[in-house]
Amino acid sequence: MLSFILAAVVESGRDPEMFELSCTSASDYGWPRFSSAAELGADAKWSAYFTAVYGALPAEFPVCTYDMHVINATAYDAAGLSGSRPVVTNIPKLAEGDLFSSFAGPGYGVYHEAWAPLPNHTWTEVSHLVYPTELDGMWVWRTRGSGVWANVGRTIAFPTPADQSQIHAEAIAFLTEGCSKRPSASWPQLESDVFGFCAREKGYDSVQFAPQDGDRPTGSFGIAGATEIVFTRLDGDESCGSADASDTLLRSGWRAGSTCACVNLPIDPLCGLMAFPPPQLTPGMVQPKLCAAQAQNASVACQGYRCAPTTCAVDVA
Repeated sequence: MLSFILAAVVESGRDPEMFELSCTSASDYGWPRFSSAAELGADAKWSAYFTAVYGALPAEFPVCTYDMHVINATAYDAAGLSGSRPVVTNIPKLAEGDLFSSFAGPGYGVYHEAWAPLPNHTWTEVSHLVYPTELDGMWVWRTRGSGVWANVGRTIAFPTPADQSQIHAEAIAFLTEGCSKRPSASWPQLESDVFGFCAREKGYDSVQFAPQDGDRPTGSFGIAGATEIVFTRLDGDESCGSADASDTLLRSGWRAGSTCACVNLPIDPLCGLMAFPPPQLTPGMVQPKLCAAQAQNASVACQGYRCAPTTCAVDVA
């Protein structure tokens, strides 16, 4: 029943263009808060950081850097912010506001204990690796601060159970019911059919997943800060989410102010979601193969680090 409680929150009435709320915390946990453009402009390091990530300084204030869930490590270090606060390495002991090494690419995370589903039509920042098996639908991490934006449109949220065998099962059952297309019996094609075609047919632009039950610190699959979203109208096997980069629905800039200047790069033959399929699946149950190299030779291990991230080129004003 938790999924439908979450769905009721997501479906609540909101304006058609929404962003996550800013500066709602009573404490900034040591992170700077800027009340005006003058305050931010007086801080050369954070001004350089925002310009590097978003192409320009924010136009709306206040701005609370604690609101970010990820920090671009390259921009952070280049701005001279490295060393301004400790990087926590004891992940099980993370506390609110801690800076830590993030799952989202070569970056840092800012730890937030609380999670809430995004309401309909909210713009959110995301991180994505391009996998060849994401044929219909784009799976992303929700990562406020990444500089890559997508709009959840009409959305629904489901729990992530502690039992690994039940991951996504409730969402699959709900989205499959009444679907005009019979989802494939093969994995990972099943997920493309369900979270792409069937979810769209039910009228959903995205599917959100709550942090995994029992995960402490808050996250999923043992990864601190990680929560999933699937965008049903984007294709995860393309950097831009669409075969034609000019048609991308992704945005960049401060508050999604620009179209994402992305490029669809060729996928490395070794790029894959995981090294090998789950052991309970026979070779005939795995379609498409996890990577092109494994399709040619089943003994070849696919390598996630060979998969390229979705990025937007930033035109610094």
